[in-house]
Amino acid sequence: MKNDLPLELIRDMQEFSISEDRFGYLRYWLARCGIRGKKIELFGRRHLLVQFNHSSDPRKITKVLVAHYDKVPHSPGGNDNGAAVFQLLAHAGRLTNEGYRGHVQILFTDGEEILDGPLSSQGSFQLARFFKSRGITNIQFYIFDMCGIGDTIVIGGAGSLLLDQSLKQKIITPEFHEEASLAIKNGASIVRAFQGHPADWIYALFSDDLGFLLNGYPAVYFSVLPAAEAALAHSNWHEVVRNERAMLALEKGYLSEEFRRLIYPLLPVSWRTWHTENDKVELLEKKAFWVMEDFLNFLTYTLD
Repeated sequence: MKNDLPLELIRDMQEFSISEDRFGYLRYWLARCGIRGKKIELFGRRHLLVQFNHSSDPRKITKVLVAHYDKVPHSPGGNDNGAAVFQLLAHAGRLTNEGYRGHVQILFTDGEEILDGPLSSQGSFQLARFFKSRGITNIQFYIFDMCGIGDTIVIGGAGSLLLDQSLKQKIITPEFHEEASLAIKNGASIVRAFQGHPADWIYALFSDDLGFLLNGYPAVYFSVLPAAEAALAHSNWHEVVRNERAMLALEKGYLSEEFRRLIYPLLPVSWRTWHTENDKVELLEKKAFWVMEDFLNFLTYTLD
């Protein structure tokens, strides 16, 4: 992997990595671009919402582009998830400069990284509960995580597996299963239209999509990988979904011994710095930022 990011971006991301007030850093960065984000504080977590059109149209589905800005304590958090955070910050700046007034919003979440505690402690889970309590409907979430290495957009398939399993167990209604599954399929179609070939799927991990899906909101997860790793991951996971032991390991989650034994060896090489001291800004690639800039523009105007 070759780092060829602009020096100013590297410095900004390194500063963000060591900042003791990452929320304050995001607010300051947005303010420099003339953007005022809305703070949503829940259970000690501070989330930041950027809206470009403050009027609501009940006929329109609000589409929210999401990146979590927290990191695990022992990691610099370069790819997880500093890359996506800075890609969405740049996108917010571009949309503001263009005078965008559509129904796409940008959300920076806190508390995606759950090292212990129940799923209900995840920041997106708490946010979804808050949105439900406010009667917010007609909204979908598009999650970006691990987007700093590679040149190929991939789509997460773990949400589809969760939806199918939840429907079988009668935890969700057929109507929500159809709505959320359609959002994920539409996400794959958008990737195909953008890249000119069918999307590669990866089933290894959830991100903030988990918290939203568990509370009845459609959520689609995107990541970035080198093309060869994306194709290999897609191929590997066709086998995993047929393997009962591997599926049980996925259900137990990434902290389990089963996950470490059965799933971790199948993770793309570019993801193996995840949650380690080697997840450095210096390992990120300019081509990933280029492809994300183009994809975020394409996605925004396709969704709007």
